[in-house]
Amino acid sequence: MIAYSPPTLFCPFPQETHPLLPRLEEEALARWALYLGAQARPAFLEKLRAARFPELLARCHPSACPERLRVALDFLIWNFAWDDAVDEGEVCADWVREQNWRALAVLQGATPGADAPPLLGLLGDLRARMAERMPRAWLWRFVEACRAYFHGTWREAQARGEHRHLDVASYIALRRLSVGTSMVFTQVEAVEGFVLPDEVLAHPALARLMTTATDAIAWANDLFSFPQDTRDAFHPNLVSSLREERGLTLRDALDLAVRMHDTSVRCFLVRETSLPSFGEHDAAVSRLVLGLRRWMRANIDWSLASGRYPHAPQGAGHSRVA
Repeated sequence: MIAYSPPTLFCPFPQETHPLLPRLEEEALARWALYLGAQARPAFLEKLRAARFPELLARCHPSACPERLRVALDFLIWNFAWDDAVDEGEVCADWVREQNWRALAVLQGATPGADAPPLLGLLGDLRARMAERMPRAWLWRFVEACRAYFHGTWREAQARGEHRHLDVASYIALRRLSVGTSMVFTQVEAVEGFVLPDEVLAHPALARLMTTATDAIAWANDLFSFPQDTRDAFHPNLVSSLREERGLTLRDALDLAVRMHDTSVRCFLVRETSLPSFGEHDAAVSRLVLGLRRWMRANIDWSLASGRYPHAPQGAGHSRVA
């Protein structure tokens, strides 16, 4: 791993957190120990504790109903555990695609087979919990968001397996899928208790705003995960694509990635002020936009504290936000 310190990123949104965070953390550990039973190895639970996933969602949804937050938190933990499971060892794109399609089938309502890994059984339970609370149209939209994410992770595995460096434009298009914001932005509705119609979500102005927030989150993630990604010379990362395509030094590529993140945040600030009125849906759209703002800020604060990024200094007193 290269010598590295986290970048200072522009993100002028306030820090927030749920008042029940300590309880959410302990409950999540207890639930996952119960979910996995004999499979719950101490090393996994320690890794889960160090990752601090409850803190991420507590920052994204500081006033949400705890029960709704638990469902989203369990899916978030599942997603990271699944991503780790399919990313271990030598990457085989065909195997990644097969595993992701199995997960997608469960999200669509299929029953996992008797020989299915525990994570697929848990995913079936999570789908049922979501279906109890949300309308069918939302659930279908969430499944499609997961499909986009799975497709992105498969294409990343292809690039790694073929030892290909992606050009910047190709990487940006791919990262907008693999970063997974389509899933978490859809879950903002479920956690906060509202549902927007498809025609509102498809409006070009709102779609552009969500893409801009996606870019800000993706570039921040790439900057925080860059030291880990360099363990594999062909692991897709914005910094690597910038270096390869433009012949930049590492320092210049890192600085450019920071500027791309900061530009995305500034574009978001401009674009949110020019959203049109959506009539009766204006209040719900405002809640979604607030959710996007919170995700951009929470992603940075959590990345600085989470054990998923060993280079990140521990402790809430350290700030890397301009």
